[in-house]
Amino acid sequence: MTMNKQSPWASPDKHIPVGTLVRFISAPPRYKNEESRSPGPNLEGKLALVIDWCGGDSHQWGGVFKVHVGHTGEQFMHWGDFMEIVE
Repeated sequence: MTMNKQSPWASPDKHIPVGTLVRFISAPPRYKNEESRSPGPNLEGKLALVIDWCGGDSHQWGGVFKVHVGHTGEQFMHWGDFMEIVE
């Protein structure tokens, strides 16, 4: 019997300054044969403004950021692995 090899999934904290515009994206899989990880329902491709750095996280998913989603006015915390900087 063989076991699936675990791929390295730990991600260092991203450097995303406060005031940066980001897009929610799928994060890479953590394990062999795992699908990409969704940022959450209805978030893929949406834009948000980083309004605070909340620190590292126990999951090692790129750090935790507080964001403001302009089209809904929502504010919440999310992991850096699920964000890319919009240039």
